[in-house]
Amino acid sequence: MGRTGAGCGAPAVPDKSRRAMKRILLVAAFAVCVASEAMAQRAFNGGDAVLSAGIGMGTAVNVGSRTVVPPIAFQGEYCLLDRLFDDNSALGVGAYVGFAAGKRPYTAEGYTYFTQKVNNVMLGVRGALHYQFADRLDAYLGLMLGGSIANTRSEGVWMHGGNPPRYGGFLGDVFLGARYYLLPQLALYGEFGFGVAYFTVGVSFRI
Repeated sequence: MGRTGAGCGAPAVPDKSRRAMKRILLVAAFAVCVASEAMAQRAFNGGDAVLSAGIGMGTAVNVGSRTVVPPIAFQGEYCLLDRLFDDNSALGVGAYVGFAAGKRPYTAEGYTYFTQKVNNVMLGVRGALHYQFADRLDAYLGLMLGGSIANTRSEGVWMHGGNPPRYGGFLGDVFLGARYYLLPQLALYGEFGFGVAYFTVGVSFRI
């Protein structure tokens, strides 16, 4: 009888293994669901802060006729209000810093008699309306107000009347862009506008 009892109890080991495997599969399925849900969540939520860095194509600030350093843009944005008019809309505010450098030579009969070298820093505050048209895609349209501060160095002799051209001043910008999230905290972005560049591409980090 003792051996029979032991024989009857033997299948309990694989039963325990099966139950353990079921638990592991349930935990794995739950983790996948949680990860999928995280990726499917709204791309810009109230209280989110996003830092971005990008490089521009075609400078929108005056740095002369030849670009020496391509436009570089840094921006930070805070989601002030989500669900603005529906579940996919949000309002963001932020700050912007851009930099570009160039030079403008003046020539006559093949001789360069005067050159201006310009380093231009752009500072601005921004507000943007965001709308999520698809999972992971955060599209936005906004307005920036700010100004550019130019440091100009001149070489040669100015041979025209008056003073050489001056750079910098007040700037306004209307911009349109989008972020696509590869991970919950990491996105690629592209933006058209009249900030430091006409078109900027880069990376964004949600913190």
